[in-house]
Amino acid sequence: MWILGADADDEGVEQSIEAVDERIENHGGERIRSAAWGRRSLAYPINHNTEGIYNVVQFTMEPNESAIFEREILADQAIIRHLQLRIEESDLLPEAPVLPPSPPSSEEQSDPPESEEPEEEKHPEVEEVEQEAVEAEAAEA
Repeated sequence: MWILGADADDEGVEQSIEAVDERIENHGGERIRSAAWGRRSLAYPINHNTEGIYNVVQFTMEPNESAIFEREILADQAIIRHLQLRIEESDLLPEAPVLPPSPPSSEEQSDPPESEEPEEEKHPEVEEVEQEAVEAEAAEA
């Protein structure tokens, strides 16, 4: 994952993605999946940036090449933060890109959703006991 400064435009983002893909290929790696998470607020300012543009790529690469790749990422002045992790194949990103949540529309905020209470499921033995109780009350009356 890497974060570009908030001053990066769409062209700068595309150039950064292409540069990272090219670096992966140059070091014998293979890109598996990638996702553009877009502009998000940072938890704290980084180099006077309060927002950053997040991008994620998952790739395969030999460990010794991975260290060289990381040094090249550190040298890229457009990238304000990065994180490189080794993950298991089962933890790969889903196929679809991750999109930021959209704020609810004014219609959704004004009309609270109607909640349907699910019917309580009863075990057959409980229903039988209840039925016997109803029959006993009817017999007494």
